[in-house]
Amino acid sequence: MTTNQKLTFDHKYNVRSYEPRIDGRVSITSICNHLQDIASRHADALGFGFHDLEKSGHLWVLSRLHVMVDRLPGFGETVRVQTWPSGNERLIANRDYLIHDADTLIGRATTGWVTLNIETRRPAKPDTLLDGRFIPDIERSMVFPSKAITRLKDGEHTASLTARRSDQDINNHVNSVRYAEFCFEAVPATWTDENRCMGLDIQFRTESYAGDTYISSCSVSDPDQGMDTILHSLKRTSDDKEIVRMRSWWKKA
Repeated sequence: MTTNQKLTFDHKYNVRSYEPRIDGRVSITSICNHLQDIASRHADALGFGFHDLEKSGHLWVLSRLHVMVDRLPGFGETVRVQTWPSGNERLIANRDYLIHDADTLIGRATTGWVTLNIETRRPAKPDTLLDGRFIPDIERSMVFPSKAITRLKDGEHTASLTARRSDQDINNHVNSVRYAEFCFEAVPATWTDENRCMGLDIQFRTESYAGDTYISSCSVSDPDQGMDTILHSLKRTSDDKEIVRMRSWWKKA
């Protein structure tokens, strides 16, 4: 591994014409795509990216993502994201982010990552693959709001979905941001017409693949931080396994 690379990493993203919704603003999942991309770029620069771990028979899997924004950018704007590895906790390697527009800080995020053995699909301790030198002495941008996301037992609203081949990523399983999009499919249009999602906390519980079918369900939950929240669950129909659970935060549009 290299030892002279920057422990923080910045990258700019131009909001493309295909990203904004009908209100002219990007969705929170567009921001999640930026976070996923910059994490890969920085890991590559530090010497523990996809191809580096592949050589040792491992791969990165996102286990949890929490992001909150004050505003959602629109078409033509530039978003600057800063990221850094922020410590290892047992089987989890944490990474934090700050999100800026042209003028100011507009969001924060934190993620937890697991290194899976490609053959066994079992996690390995990140300390055995990563060097502690890659953890900078920088204050965390934010922390996960709870030890675990509240389980949704019976959702008020549901939607049926099937994963497509185009939903799979380089690890040959459904991409993590797709799961958030699947969860949002159950939210009624009457809600999304009047509200914008300003944050989410999503916990990934197991892998799934193209051709898998799901039931996405959601229910309005208790307000938090002055915003309405929704609890989400995505279950695979073939074995009733919960693939992800999520909480989202919403403001009036």
